[in-house]
Amino acid sequence: MSTQKRKFLYQPAPLSSVICWSWTLIIFFVGIIIWLEITHFQWITLFFLAFFCLVSWAEIRFRTVSIDQGVMSISRLINPKSLVVNVSEVKRVSMSKHQIGFIAQGKIYHLIMPANSVIELNELITNK
Repeated sequence: MSTQKRKFLYQPAPLSSVICWSWTLIIFFVGIIIWLEITHFQWITLFFLAFFCLVSWAEIRFRTVSIDQGVMSISRLINPKSLVVNVSEVKRVSMSKHQIGFIAQGKIYHLIMPANSVIELNELITNK
């Protein structure tokens, strides 16, 4: 087992991810609609586009899975410590090319990640 702290970025399950990013795109489209209705660039348009960039950055940056000394923690956008569990308590790990799924504390989790992160996380979880 690796003693080094490992951190991975993820997106939630496919359906949740589509819903969340759809709401985020609404912010972008409101900015574009205001810009096109007023016919020239306004401060309110800049605000919506900057807010869209900020929300997009936060949705990518703050969703992390970290494993440190046998403890796995999954951080969400609003709740930074939504799941903290020992790696030994994780059951039924399944993986595909860009998705990993497991059961922890009686709940089923599906995470979308890059392929190399899925492989490395699977190795860290299964090599308890």
